Amino acid sequence: MFWVLKLKPETLFNSLIISPVLRIGVFNTESMKKALLAFCVIFLGTVLNSFAQDIRFSQFYANKLYLNPALAGSTNSANVSLNYRNQWPNLDLPYVTYSVSFDNFYEAINGGIGIMLIQDDQGDGALKTTTFAGMYSFYLRINDDLIVRPALEAAFMQKKVDWENLVFPDQVSPIYGSIFPHNTNGDPVTRSKDGWDFSLGAMAYYKNFYFGATAHHLAKPDLSFDDEQEDKLQTKYTFHAGAEFVLGGRSRRYADNWILAPALLFQKQGDFSQMNYGLYASKSSIVFGLWFNQNFELNYDSFIGMAGFVTEFFKVAYSYDYAVTKLVHTNTGAHEISFSFPLGIDPKNRKRKIKAIRSPVF
Repeated sequence: MFWVLKLKPETLFNSLIISPVLRIGVFNTESMKKALLAFCVIFLGTVLNSFAQDIRFSQFYANKLYLNPALAGSTNSANVSLNYRNQWPNLDLPYVTYSVSFDNFYEAINGGIGIMLIQDDQGDGALKTTTFAGMYSFYLRINDDLIVRPALEAAFMQKKVDWENLVFPDQVSPIYGSIFPHNTNGDPVTRSKDGWDFSLGAMAYYKNFYFGATAHHLAKPDLSFDDEQEDKLQTKYTFHAGAEFVLGGRSRRYADNWILAPALLFQKQGDFSQMNYGLYASKSSIVFGLWFNQNFELNYDSFIGMAGFVTEFFKVAYSYDYAVTKLVHTNTGAHEISFSFPLGIDPKNRKRKIKAIRSPVF
C-alpha cells in the first residue's frame, strides 16, 4: 500500500521513501528503528490532506475477487484462494499482506457469490488495515459467443494503529537507547477507524477474448484517525483485458499444446495510475508469466516474473517483482505466493449449465 501526503513538494512523503530510511546507519539500533516508525505512524494519522492507495497484487487473477467482483463464481466449481505478498522484504519492517477468499456459482440465483478477507500490515503490524467483502455477480448469456457478468460488492473496512511495540522519538537517548517515558500529548486519540464501502464490476467474454472493468470505493470511506480531518479512500478504476491463443490449433491433444495469453491491466486511483503489460505461457500443468509494471506518477517501474503449477485439485504460483527505478536504490523487490483449490469436485457433473469465463489463472 502506498501513502502520499500532499504537502509542499520538498516534503513529499510516501512508503517508497519511508522504508529505505529505516536502513540508514544513524538508525542502526532496534530502538531507533521503532522510534522512526512511531513518528511515521503518527505523521500518517494526523497530517492534512493525506490520501491512501490500495494494495497491489502482482498475481492479479490468482486473487480474482480483489481484482473484479464479477469474477465471483466464474469457474466450474467452488473455489478457495489464499494469497501472501511481502513487499521489500530486505527492509527491517516490510509491508505484508494476506488474503483469503471463497466463491461459487449458484444456479438458483443465476450468479456467483464471493466473500473475501484481506489484512495489510505496515511497519511490522503497527498499522493494520482489514477489509471484509461480499459480492454477487449475475450471469447473463447473450448468445453462444458472448457472456456478460455485472457485479455488486459491499465491504467493511477497518484501520488500526497498534502502539504496543513502538518506541517513540522522545523515549530514545542517543547514548543509552530507550530509557525515557513517552509524552502522550499530541498522540491521536482515535486508534481505530472503520467504514462501509461499495464497488461495481463487470466482466465480458467473447470467443477467445475477455474484458473487465471495476469501480472500487464508490462510498469513499473516511479512515482518518483525526476526527477533524478527512482521509477518504479515493475511488479506484480498473480495466483489464486479454486473449487466449492455442499454438497448433485445438486438436485432440489440446492439453499438450502451448497456450499464449497476452493481457493488460490499467488502474487509476486519485492522482495515481499504473499500467501492466504481460504475457502468460502454459503447457500442460506448467504456467509462466512475465509482466512489466509502470507507475506513471511515482516513476516506479518493475518487471514481474511468475511460475505456477496447475492440477485438477489445486494451483500454486510464485512471483517476484524486480524494481527498475532510481527511486528505490536498494532493490528488495516483492515476493508473492498464491494457492487455491476447488471444493466438491463431482466427476459426473463436469459440464455445467454455465460457461466459465476464460481468463488467466494467475
